[in-house]
Amino acid sequence: MASEKHILVVDDSSVIVESLEAILRISGYGVDTAFSGSEALRKIHQKDYDIVICDIEMPGLDGLEFLGRAKKEFDDDLDVILMTGYLDHDYFISAIRLGASDFIRKPIDSKQLISSIRDIIFRKQERKESFSIFSNTDRASLEFEISARDFSKYGVSKIFKSLLKPYFRSVPKVMNELLVCLDEMAYNAYIHGTLRLSVPERNLPHDQLKSVIENKLANDEIGSKKVTMGLSVDNSENMIEISVSDEGDGFDHSTWLEKVKQEPFLDFVSHGRGLSMLYHLCDSVVFDNGGSTVIIKKSLNSST
Repeated sequence: MASEKHILVVDDSSVIVESLEAILRISGYGVDTAFSGSEALRKIHQKDYDIVICDIEMPGLDGLEFLGRAKKEFDDDLDVILMTGYLDHDYFISAIRLGASDFIRKPIDSKQLISSIRDIIFRKQERKESFSIFSNTDRASLEFEISARDFSKYGVSKIFKSLLKPYFRSVPKVMNELLVCLDEMAYNAYIHGTLRLSVPERNLPHDQLKSVIENKLANDEIGSKKVTMGLSVDNSENMIEISVSDEGDGFDHSTWLEKVKQEPFLDFVSHGRGLSMLYHLCDSVVFDNGGSTVIIKKSLNSST
């Protein structure tokens, strides 16, 4: 229940802190506040929080520095949502590597914030540590096939995280990059390839978008379509490969690849998403089946 969850709000602006505190309390969450990164670190050592909502631009210990220290000291036990008035390339890459759970742009949209919190809490409850069979073999692979109707029920990246974590304990930022890329690949396979949502549909308010998706899934032709995800580990080559396929018509991936190679910065949309992150964060990106399959590869030795 929401009343059992505790959130720490961190911002040097008392107006923003008070506003967010009111929104969260009305939504049933327990809330504490801090006005600096240093104060927030002290508080998370004294009390367990499910989520920390932290501004990036703060004097002293800023949001990224706080995130880095919090993740180092608490690993996956603490989810951090970063707030920012802008999000450039360097901030995004740094935050992803440090393990940010989500980004919220200022001015804060209360519905988006609550939706993000609920999603994070759901995924948090689904986390399970497991030992990877991959580490004991030269080569291994797994494939998951999920119907469109069941897709939204699963935290895809969390399934893969338990498999990837043994490889990246010394370089967690690389694992975070892979998981963000996987989320992007799965999102596009579902939203574009499977549901074929138009731009106006994707820009609808959450409740209306949810209704549109439910109506599409009620159509057996769409609801029965599959999204297939694969994970392969080649220990002899020190390489991990992740693939995502949908049953859609694909897209003009050749033109996209040529365009993104010329972009000095990532082209971000909501939550920092955008296909161009695949190119920037992975060692290789390959499209197959007319663009309905995307395959990324990343070295197990990656450290930068």
